[in-house]
Amino acid sequence: MRVLWFTTTPSHGATFLNHKDVGCSWIESLESSLTKKEDIQLGIAFLWSGKKTQSYKIDRTWYYPITPKVVKGKLRKFYSRWSHKITVKENVPEYLKVVKEFAPDIIHIFGTENDYGMMIPEIDVPCVIHIQGSLIMCNHKWYSGLTKSDVFSYSGKWQLLKGHGLFHSYLTFKKAADRERVIFKNSRYFAGRTDWDRRLTTTLSPAATYFHCDEMMRPVFYLHRWAQHTRKHYIIISVIRNVIYKGLETVYETKGMLDSLFPGLQITWKIVGVSEQDEIAFLVQRKYRGAWAKAGIQLLGPLQENELLNEMLNADLFVHPSHIENSSNGLCEAMLLGMPTLATYAGGTSSLLTDKEEGLLVQDGDPYSLAGAIAELIRKRDYAKGLGTKARARAIARHDPAKIVDEVMNIYSSVISKKSK
Repeated sequence: MRVLWFTTTPSHGATFLNHKDVGCSWIESLESSLTKKEDIQLGIAFLWSGKKTQSYKIDRTWYYPITPKVVKGKLRKFYSRWSHKITVKENVPEYLKVVKEFAPDIIHIFGTENDYGMMIPEIDVPCVIHIQGSLIMCNHKWYSGLTKSDVFSYSGKWQLLKGHGLFHSYLTFKKAADRERVIFKNSRYFAGRTDWDRRLTTTLSPAATYFHCDEMMRPVFYLHRWAQHTRKHYIIISVIRNVIYKGLETVYETKGMLDSLFPGLQITWKIVGVSEQDEIAFLVQRKYRGAWAKAGIQLLGPLQENELLNEMLNADLFVHPSHIENSSNGLCEAMLLGMPTLATYAGGTSSLLTDKEEGLLVQDGDPYSLAGAIAELIRKRDYAKGLGTKARARAIARHDPAKIVDEVMNIYSSVISKKSK
């Protein structure tokens, strides 16, 4: 079976490009497992903004770097930013060239957020889209924490005038969300892993066939196990992206409440994925008129997997504060480690853990409830440890690599057989 992926990452092809990517790691894990099957010939196509490179092969996998269409010239770039231009079908001819060259039996597109799905009406090859998140919902939840007024008040004015920043990103996302609606409408087959993405598919593409398929995590997180700490200093860790809808402002408000609840306990909250140089960090800091270090919050920026693993093993609690989510890899990896976990009811998180069974769930954007839930776990350390033990058992079953390879292969076989009828 010849399988062609369209992904947001070079996956293992990144080594040839001297590229380091801290995201999309589950795709790398899936590639490692799938390519062990002798009856699979895999091709991976991806957008690549680096030096133009021809297709190349590593072991049994072909990689296809695609140079995206970009606006050239200062004035055109400025106009493009202010008009919030996105690609719609401009890249499709390049995608079709890869399809023709590789000649796949099936195409597997990772995500509806990019423009890959716009080629579906132009091809006769069966295609399944693996849902990662949704720009429609990101756009819908954009101002859930920080308001539009906050963004205007606390953004750098020069940045706004140049067409950069979160305000302009919202308008760009809005256009991309319209493109995503077209992709859902044109697609017949989807794979997902939560009640949220299944229901989203039902709404946006009622006639489509939906397949359940869980995700693999990075191998190192299967091999280690969290152990409860006895120190007096308490460490919370979160893994989020540096965007407006991931709840960074909720973290800031919650941390102040925790300090009031536990005046004699030193609590540090570490945020992986956000650095102090990021715009969202700048906006939150300006809104609350406080320095991150003074608040006891450390913004660590992106970390490689071994660095992240060490930080998580050294923490006492994992908290996912997002306003919108499908299935956070950070939360899933924390569950694999057996950490006590706490997440917001956002998107698909309730499909990952059951409240009071494998962790705690609270309403997104509610710092009072979040602080109270964290307080429960600080005061009841054995209860927190028990939640982590159950979380690990559920995560090991959910993220079993052999099971997931079988799920993927069954999806491919089913889609190909439906196409042939």
